[in-house]
Amino acid sequence: MISDADMLEEIDARLAAVADVQFALIQKIQGRIQAADDAAELQALAEPLDRCARSIRLTYALRVKLRKDIRSLDREETRRAESAAREEAERPWNRIRNTVQTLTWREIDWEEEDEDEFAEKLDRILDYEALDPAFIHLPLEQQVARVIRALGFKAVLYPPPQGEGDREAVEGAQTHSPFQSSA
Repeated sequence: MISDADMLEEIDARLAAVADVQFALIQKIQGRIQAADDAAELQALAEPLDRCARSIRLTYALRVKLRKDIRSLDREETRRAESAAREEAERPWNRIRNTVQTLTWREIDWEEEDEDEFAEKLDRILDYEALDPAFIHLPLEQQVARVIRALGFKAVLYPPPQGEGDREAVEGAQTHSPFQSSA
């Protein structure tokens, strides 16, 4: 599929060709005006010259607008790509943050701890862990356990299901977290 910027560039190239034809026509009319001796002939040539000049001015104005639109689209595409890259980079951290918050929610004494203070503490720990390049490559379970320990809580694995067989095979690996609250 052709992008908007590519389409506008194609239109601009065709307008440039039209402008070239218009300019050649203006030069031809200008040559006839210089060769004309009689006032009636000059007046007859002045009207087409005026029309061609107006047409070429409009063509150039449209080309300038198209160039601005192309730059605007390029900036927007760049902004979207950067936003998508930033979102992709934040996705594992958001997943870790959400899992830790879910698993520690029952552990926190909310009478003593403020929700905003806990979020700030969690963010500081995640920022610290981000300094370790190996951290992001650890499995989610190890990342979460490490952050929960840094928060001062104990991460306890869920006990294996009794009598159900292999739960991951039945429900899928993503439906069941290997952690449970220690409460």
